[in-house]
Amino acid sequence: MADSQYSSQAVREEVKNLDAKPVIPYPKNQAKGKKVLRVDRRFRSHGPARLRRLYRKRSAAERVVSRPKTHYGLRQLRTRGLRNTLTHVLLSIIALLANALSAIKQRLSHKIRSPIHLTKLTWRR
Repeated sequence: MADSQYSSQAVREEVKNLDAKPVIPYPKNQAKGKKVLRVDRRFRSHGPARLRRLYRKRSAAERVVSRPKTHYGLRQLRTRGLRNTLTHVLLSIIALLANALSAIKQRLSHKIRSPIHLTKLTWRR
């Protein structure tokens, strides 16, 4: 799966050579008269239902990756060296999982997404 900026015949052929099906939306100027995956300005996907479902999974994966960046300090790493960076990333993932476990134990699974919402609720009790 990729953005439409990566829509080229060479990329599509390389994906097919790896025995996979490319899920790359076509830009508006390449999709004339074809039933292909396309994404409009409001990021709504259009095209065959199977490709739309697969493309939506991509955005779900991007949301998961953005959480540690937003809430756990992974957007701008201030460590040097691979070992220190790996330690920072792993501690951030442990914090993310501890937050999820805490939300589940408190029966607040809808609050798993953000540690801020969960801590506000915890301190009020």
